[in-house]
Amino acid sequence: MSGPEIGSLEFSGLLRELIHIERQSSQRDTAGSATDQSEPVGDFRAAAEPLGTGDASVAGSRSALPRWRFTLRQTNAVRPGDTLIWAGREMVVQSVAADHRFIPRTYLQAEEKRA
Repeated sequence: MSGPEIGSLEFSGLLRELIHIERQSSQRDTAGSATDQSEPVGDFRAAAEPLGTGDASVAGSRSALPRWRFTLRQTNAVRPGDTLIWAGREMVVQSVAADHRFIPRTYLQAEEKRA
């Protein structure tokens, strides 16, 4: 193996975490109100990296929530606002960015939900 194949295998070895993505259901109940149900988007292998608690003015605050960056294989399935579940933690996807260079990948930035 050479070139892109080796890089792809090295990238695959970094994706050690399993994340589950859900999206708020667009279904309505009989009265026409939104339901509290969510639909599974999928399970993905990812690399997780802590980003701290955000802006320095809020970082020391008790209300600051931990933020994470997840790197996964390229996908168009995940959107901002989706729920990300990882290692017993529930988070909200804040942003989704694609990198189409040598090995296409998707970056998610997520913030933990308040319990």
